[in-house]
Amino acid sequence: MSRQHDVALGMIDSRFALLLDGNTSAQLHAETSMAIEMAHALGAIDISEHQHYVARQDRILDRQHQDLMQKLEASRP
Repeated sequence: MSRQHDVALGMIDSRFALLLDGNTSAQLHAETSMAIEMAHALGAIDISEHQHYVARQDRILDRQHQDLMQKLEASRP
């Protein structure tokens, strides 16, 4: 692995760690997307890694949305 690849994965994985710890902010999702896109645009990750990370973020976003909807439904009178 190249140094660029290691740095890119570190940037991406650090954001995923925050998402998995429960941070649901739009800013963090945007940062995560940007880290993935920049890493791919600069050639630090290949297309299969890009697709993997995009799908992973989509799954996290979907799960966070489902959790929010359940909380909202539970709080309805």
